[in-house]
Amino acid sequence: MSAVTRLFSRTLLRPGPSLLVLGAAILASNWVWYGSGLFLGFVVGLALTIAGLLGVGYAAYCLARGRCQLQGLSIFIVAAVLLPAVALIALRWRSGAPLLMHDGAYQTEEAIKFLLAGHDPYGVDYSQTSMRLWHWYVNQPLDSSLFHYVYSPLTFLVGLPFSLVAKVLSIPFDFRIVLMLAALAAGGGLLQFPWRWEQRYVALAALFLNPFFYFPQGRNDILFLAPLTLGVLAWARGKPRLAALAFGVAFAFKPFALFFLPCVAVALWPRSGPVIDRLRRFAIIGGALLVPAAITMGPFLLWNAHAYWTDTVSFVAGTIPGVYRIQGYSLASLLVALHVIPSPDARFPFGLVQAAVAVPVLVIGLRRIWRAPSLASVLAVGTLALALSLLAGRFVNDNYLADLLYLAVLAGAARQASAATIATSRPIPAAA
Repeated sequence: MSAVTRLFSRTLLRPGPSLLVLGAAILASNWVWYGSGLFLGFVVGLALTIAGLLGVGYAAYCLARGRCQLQGLSIFIVAAVLLPAVALIALRWRSGAPLLMHDGAYQTEEAIKFLLAGHDPYGVDYSQTSMRLWHWYVNQPLDSSLFHYVYSPLTFLVGLPFSLVAKVLSIPFDFRIVLMLAALAAGGGLLQFPWRWEQRYVALAALFLNPFFYFPQGRNDILFLAPLTLGVLAWARGKPRLAALAFGVAFAFKPFALFFLPCVAVALWPRSGPVIDRLRRFAIIGGALLVPAAITMGPFLLWNAHAYWTDTVSFVAGTIPGVYRIQGYSLASLLVALHVIPSPDARFPFGLVQAAVAVPVLVIGLRRIWRAPSLASVLAVGTLALALSLLAGRFVNDNYLADLLYLAVLAGAARQASAATIATSRPIPAAA
């Protein structure tokens, strides 16, 4: 493990190697998806390829020069991530076809339409919508995903006002615009961190240059990573209640953030003052962590609890007929390959396995946080517990690995921050 840790620290936690590894990865991925001209055409593909090469060249030049490093990286990110996203959105506006758009983003648009029509987006047959004509589903048997919306309500709720504005302006609505705005918020937050430029640099690279995030295609991981990142910023600036609220919003977007909530609660537990006053202040912290999820999920649980639970829990956990197929890089895929589990559609109590491996680590980590609360410990413990839970689960998509990599880099960057910065990043005095 120490060898892996050293390799991780010497590559992804250093600006030069981080740019080299992740920059090469995003350029190679962009060439496969866009540069070849297969989807966007030769001219646009060539233009994106040249823009990416110029961007990485300028970023490398800034590093070698020792000036404007963050500016150089930001320009590279615009060239390698933002421009392909804009090109795909423009292609859709011109052709009407959501080519290379992730099915989750497209389904979210359909969920918004259901909500505007007064229908519950959960428990709905999406095969009766234009989802059935989406290019990955055409000429294929009906996919079980067409009968379930697996994302939290805040995912389509945050897109609702943008959809209404687009309708008023009579322009096509593309959910990726919402994701791009979330990405800009996350990137802007990272640039404002009170850390050395090196720590901010590697965090930016890990968030935007990892091709497995598939930003231009509309994977929605940024919706929970953006508020989590802003929560880290609030923590680093000594604003514990705002930090707790941001972590709560991250959980409302995606259950991945669940493992960070107890870590934040323990770290921000008030340590001084009268008992009643400490309980009051901790109740505020607890409310900030839980209220965003309660406000956004509660109405849909009241609307149709069975449909909500079936779509967001039972389907992905594999406890109902027509389950989400085992796939990806998890323990489940290994068990299928070894024929311990008969088929990818088989049911298996992976939830118990996830709890068995993640809960003990979380408990031990919480004890460590209680003894020495710090931002780095919160991020490290939450990320480790999340990683174990995901890897022991039914499926692990490649974007999940990208989430874990970014969170690990964020934790490592927090640990590497200067002693003075970390001292101001611990909001215990403010919380107390």
